Amino acid sequence: MKKYFILFIISAGLNACSKVDNVNPNVPSSVNPGVILPQVIYNASNTLVGNAFELNNELIQYTCMNNTFTEVQRFKLLPANSNGIWGLYNRLRDLDDIIAMSESGDGLSNYKAIARVLKVYLFSVLTDTYGDIPYSNAGKGAASEFTPVYNSQEDVYKGMLQELADIATSFDTTETLVYSGDPVYKGNIQRWKKFTNSLRLRLLMRASGKLPAAVTEMQAMLADPQQYPLMESNDDNFLYRYSGVLPDVYPLAPGYVRDFDFKYKSVSAFIVDSLKKFDDSRLFQYARPTNASAGSSNPEYVGLPNSLPVTESANYNGGYNYQSYLGTRFQSNTEPAIWITWSEVLFLKAEAAQKGYFAGDAETLYNAAIEASFKYWGAEFNSSYLAQPGVKYDGTLAKIHLQKFFALFFTGMEAWNEYRRTGYPLLVPGPTNVNENKVPTRIPYPLSEQSLNRVNYTDAAQRMSGDNMNHRMWWQQ
Repeated sequence: MKKYFILFIISAGLNACSKVDNVNPNVPSSVNPGVILPQVIYNASNTLVGNAFELNNELIQYTCMNNTFTEVQRFKLLPANSNGIWGLYNRLRDLDDIIAMSESGDGLSNYKAIARVLKVYLFSVLTDTYGDIPYSNAGKGAASEFTPVYNSQEDVYKGMLQELADIATSFDTTETLVYSGDPVYKGNIQRWKKFTNSLRLRLLMRASGKLPAAVTEMQAMLADPQQYPLMESNDDNFLYRYSGVLPDVYPLAPGYVRDFDFKYKSVSAFIVDSLKKFDDSRLFQYARPTNASAGSSNPEYVGLPNSLPVTESANYNGGYNYQSYLGTRFQSNTEPAIWITWSEVLFLKAEAAQKGYFAGDAETLYNAAIEASFKYWGAEFNSSYLAQPGVKYDGTLAKIHLQKFFALFFTGMEAWNEYRRTGYPLLVPGPTNVNENKVPTRIPYPLSEQSLNRVNYTDAAQRMSGDNMNHRMWWQQ
């Protein structure tokens, strides 16, 4: 009996030393582009929404804080305001991983093209926020480039525009995405091509005041829609649609932002009064009635003027219950994150037509852009809206820029970008602003760059007038 007991102990010991299959069945055993791509788009979308909420909307007077945290609307911008957008560099590294994977396998060329265009989009957000940024050597930490130099914004733009021209020709519409993983266009490569060209049109227009070649390229694109297809309907919009199941929910939904914190922001008087003036039904999407009037036969929409003294903000119009908060849709789990829309593309084409860059009819494009915006937001549209004296197209760029401002609500940092490019709308900074009545033109670099990349940061900061928030973008000068 003792013999068999010893054999049992030896056998048990051998089994204990053998390899155990300790694999989590819920984790992919191998990573492919279809696994990484949706995560990149999800995370970048969160950044766009978060910074629209915290930065863009207050800088551009879509919203304003109604309590003590008023630094942004008073234009007291600090390096800490940079952390969210600068974090997009993490997504750029993920996209480089997709590109590397795509180059090591057959039939993956469309993943590479998608990763490349997403890189350009994220670089455009970064450079339009800061000016000079790490570009040519960015995200190459694996190649021992941990302290990248900052490229001039002019060079960044030239690089992005050339890259977009190349990417548009690299899509293969006869191939699918073999690993799926496309949360935006569901593998429709033609729509990715339209997105690429639409982004290129956005950046060409922005650079057109500084790069004569940008106008020439726009003319070529707009003259040949077969070769350079652009967005043609709201179905082509680049939107990230959250599933509504945690963690994949809209970043401002109650699962992430407490109702109390969300309502620290009121909709600004500028946007409320402007939309009310034109009887614009998008108001009912962008804002909600005051608590005091909600559910009544006469709901009231009251905006809060930007940058009032704190006590005045809190008590304006009788207090919080008599001010309008953002529309309820912005607390929905499934509100989409907006990257670029057909409406914006139509406004770009209207501007190009007005400037004589192509033979399109500016008025028709302008009217179509407005209607496309209404339809995207689910707002009731009547053609009589277009006939109002303050709306009717009159051959001036001012009308185009104002309506584009209304349409860009919650589109990342894009309304601020356009304000800096065009000077519209005509904003009046509030009484407590600390920037001599000037809307800032950039955001300071994050503190992390001062400690981790000091030499290159210092060089770039000197070019940015000492990392000054009033240093103008290259395309503004």
